[in-house]
Amino acid sequence: MTSNEAGVPHAAREDVNWRKDLISQLRERNKSQTNCFADLISLHNRLFENANTLRNANMQLTIANETLRREAANGAIGMGGNPDLEGRLLKQAEELAMLHKRKGEHTQQIVDLNNKLQAMTKEFQAKEISLAESLEANANLRLEINKCNGKEKELESINQMLKDEHQALQLAFASLEEKLRKTQEENRQLIERLIKYKARDAEKMNEENDNFLRKRQARMQKELEDAARDTRPVSPDRSSLTEGIAGLPTAVPTNVSVTFVC
Repeated sequence: MTSNEAGVPHAAREDVNWRKDLISQLRERNKSQTNCFADLISLHNRLFENANTLRNANMQLTIANETLRREAANGAIGMGGNPDLEGRLLKQAEELAMLHKRKGEHTQQIVDLNNKLQAMTKEFQAKEISLAESLEANANLRLEINKCNGKEKELESINQMLKDEHQALQLAFASLEEKLRKTQEENRQLIERLIKYKARDAEKMNEENDNFLRKRQARMQKELEDAARDTRPVSPDRSSLTEGIAGLPTAVPTNVSVTFVC
């Protein structure tokens, strides 16, 4: 790449390449479509040259024939006394007839060639129109290609952005998942500690209840013993009180009165 090409934008290079391609196509078109007419044009030119040559020869023969006719009419040369003149006249008449015949043939050939040239010109014009339409369609397709390339680049950019966002979300999800695992582990450890604490509190509460019941039983037992040692007369009220105290249960509890479920 030259220094000039390095400084030209990509769009400008594409425009230059497109113009060069178009010029090359036009040159190839002209070359391919004019070569087929080369032989026809050359033959047409030769026929015109032959027709001009025959026209000049015909004119010269006509002039010579008229000159001979004038001389014969003026009596300068006798028709019956000069056989050479008659032969020349007949020969010139035959040559003139031949020239007229060849002129007619050449004229017909020229007409045929003109008709063929017109037909080929119409075909050439039709091809010109078709080529112009093809070039216009080609230009439109190039515009569509450029638009599609632009959209493709835009979609690639959006796709890359989505990939980056997806990767970032995956990293964030992995981080949150790790945090959730750690939080769940901490929660499990806290629950285990809480269960241990509650079990310890329940054991302590049961122990305190047992101590309370033992102390209560001991106090009641002492009150009963004191009442039994008392020898004073029992009043009706004291007797009912004693009976009421005697009716209290003295057995040690066998069941836990308070429990904690964790």
